[in-house]
Amino acid sequence: MKIWMKYLLGAILGVVVALVLPVEDAGLRGTLSFLFDLSIRIGRYALVPLVLFTVPVAVFELNEDKEFWRSLGRSVLTFLAAVVVLTIVGVVVASIANPARIPLLADTSAPSSAPGIKELLFAIFPETPFAALASGQFLLPVFLLAVLIGLAFSHDRPATKPALLIFDAMSRIFYQINTFFAEFLGILIIAATAHSVLELRATARPEVYRPLLLSVLIEVLIAAFVLMPLALRFFGGKKNPYRTLYGLLAPAIAALVSGDVYFSLGTLTKHAKESLGIRRRRNAIDLPLAMIFGRAGTAMVTSTAFIVVLSSYSRLGIWAGSFLWILAASPLLALILGAAPGRGAMIALMSLCTLYGKGFENGYLIAAPVALPLIAAGAFLDALWAGCASLLLARKSSHTQEKEARFFI
Repeated sequence: MKIWMKYLLGAILGVVVALVLPVEDAGLRGTLSFLFDLSIRIGRYALVPLVLFTVPVAVFELNEDKEFWRSLGRSVLTFLAAVVVLTIVGVVVASIANPARIPLLADTSAPSSAPGIKELLFAIFPETPFAALASGQFLLPVFLLAVLIGLAFSHDRPATKPALLIFDAMSRIFYQINTFFAEFLGILIIAATAHSVLELRATARPEVYRPLLLSVLIEVLIAAFVLMPLALRFFGGKKNPYRTLYGLLAPAIAALVSGDVYFSLGTLTKHAKESLGIRRRRNAIDLPLAMIFGRAGTAMVTSTAFIVVLSSYSRLGIWAGSFLWILAASPLLALILGAAPGRGAMIALMSLCTLYGKGFENGYLIAAPVALPLIAAGAFLDALWAGCASLLLARKSSHTQEKEARFFI
């Protein structure tokens, strides 16, 4: 059975479980919350060592071919450009759809703090490199350390060659460990889906939030089935773009049901290599970068939610300056999202409200009852775009070995 089928079956079972369980049972919800957190931890288990040992080898190989800095610059620009473009899409959809105002509710709840610029800088450069490895909540410091190690391999090659061989062997070992977890993830998805659906049943107000959720659904469909296929077709050659989306079904499902991009990154790494045929030297660099700088889907969902929340606070409507401000904040938004693998849309919305100020700092609380679908929609698009962008960049540098769809895992 293909991996995406296992994940889809797990998601369906999770939905069934959540629909038959009583919402009012606090103990049951607490148990599901524990199982959800445990599932996320297991799904992320091999991620940090996989990045730590694979990225240096990829950096060394690209650097030996005089491709590293050009490839790194192209990747970062691609991901940041995607954040800006999909932010514009989110603003446009919110403006055209013009969802109804959301009543200001007093019984909402959400995380009380978001990472600030100072906290982000300290997270990128912790007191010791081992602190970054121990946390695993923010890939950028781990990725930065791995890049520095990879660059160091190019100096005094006779002395560093034994270490390079060890890193290469450990990379392959952790890839096999990651493969085991990717195959096992279908069982974890049952608990993740059941928790998310049950919490949504307990907190959502369909009659109040239907316009916002409909707007988000429309832009998700546009981004996933129109914009990404167009990008694949225009920049990736005359190949069927929907074949690529089919190859990314499993990580997209994992991201959707968990709302956590790190939970799906191990599966995405496996599918990028074994379904899309992207060589290790490319996907080892591009996939972590996509989760650090390229959360374009979450940026789009957040911009739509921010406009709806802002219009709910003010009866004067949204002026052009607000749109321009959102677009100007999108690069910063990309960095903030890199530190929020599991609560992306709400952390980003909270940060936008804080940066906007003007008594609007707690505006994000309006959207708290539908935080789960907003987070899930953003993570779903993030996983799809990470795979699509990695394939585009790999094709640009001829680092792919194309496979037929019938051989996809």
